[in-house]
Amino acid sequence: MVKDHWDYLIYSLGTTGDALPFIKLAASLCAQGVKAAFIGNEKFAPLAGSMGIEFFSVSPRAAYENTYNNPLTWSRNHAQNHYNEFHFPAIKPTFKAIQKVVQQGNKPIIIYQDALSGARMAAEEFGLKSCQIVLAPQGIGSMLKPSYPMCRQIEERLWSEIFPKIREKAKKDTFNGLVRPLINPARKELGLSQWSLTDLPDMESSPSILALFPEWFKPNPGDWPKQLVNTGFILGDTQANYNASQLDEFINRHGSPLAFTFGTGIPVTNLLINKIRHLCRVVGKPGVFIAHSQSEKFIENGEFPVLTLPSVPFSYLFARSALVIHHGGIGTCAQALASGVPQIISPYTFDQPDNAFLLWQLGISNAIDFLNDSVDQIASVVIDVMSSESIKEKVREYQTLTKDETESSVKFLLSL
Repeated sequence: MVKDHWDYLIYSLGTTGDALPFIKLAASLCAQGVKAAFIGNEKFAPLAGSMGIEFFSVSPRAAYENTYNNPLTWSRNHAQNHYNEFHFPAIKPTFKAIQKVVQQGNKPIIIYQDALSGARMAAEEFGLKSCQIVLAPQGIGSMLKPSYPMCRQIEERLWSEIFPKIREKAKKDTFNGLVRPLINPARKELGLSQWSLTDLPDMESSPSILALFPEWFKPNPGDWPKQLVNTGFILGDTQANYNASQLDEFINRHGSPLAFTFGTGIPVTNLLINKIRHLCRVVGKPGVFIAHSQSEKFIENGEFPVLTLPSVPFSYLFARSALVIHHGGIGTCAQALASGVPQIISPYTFDQPDNAFLLWQLGISNAIDFLNDSVDQIASVVIDVMSSESIKEKVREYQTLTKDETESSVKFLLSL
């Protein structure tokens, strides 16, 4: 039997925005003559296949759909549910997949996103080189410059006193809520030692860390892990060949649109679509709404109709849009920056509020609550952003700074 040889095993379990840069890194590593495979949810098997990447499934598609189509996953009060219901069940399959590769005589380098994953456990157990990848600044703890909203919820003079206590409480909550009841029993089944509170892996103890955002997006405040290296955004789309005839015809006929995309977790309802229609009429712009649950559809709306599409390359749509309103996922932020289009963010949870805050600090964006703000409130922000000369100038400035750093990221990974 011929044994497969693997130089890199790249693990990510999350949304499309999480998986895409990891799969692109795997493809780019393979283009350099090394063998790399992607480990993740089976939803991304077609995407990996389209890039010529070997795929190891450690999580069924149904788990993805049940988790990320559940509004509670995106609720600020229930965000931890996604770990229990989605990430935790993948620990043992991920560990065993890497274990099998090691048993075949391989010593692959492990690239992972989550410190509490089977990928990192396997790297530590089998003595493999590894690198943790962080996609957005919110994933890096700092007491000198905390992420939003906490940096505004606690007075700066109290940061040094309060944040160590918050960090310690979070560690204890993780141990009592995840490690003791879930992870330690799984480790026992895998033949691994039980973790104590002091054993918990974190970013500080990661041998190597690659931050996939540029330094100007959030400079190191001085207390990030010393082994962290910034390269920059990994830009790219999930569709290599896209028939843009319907979108082109719509834009040619009705003008540059407002582009709307709210990510995986916002349910598409008639109320949401009607709010988009109302906003387009008030602002005086057509709309293009991207949602995976929607079919291609032209929605009458007076002079300012709305086109719904299940998917479209963001690089193509954003470059032809007047403004983008989105949820604040780091991949969408990066693509809007690269396209030189103003953006307004309606953040919900995870890294989204901090990304929105960072873009606001750069002077190129503003934030709203699309579900709860009135149309008149949202329209006022949209008009202000589109008419602001300072925002236009900043958008052009940061467009020139936003590059696809896949090549430099691959160069770093090859140096491990």
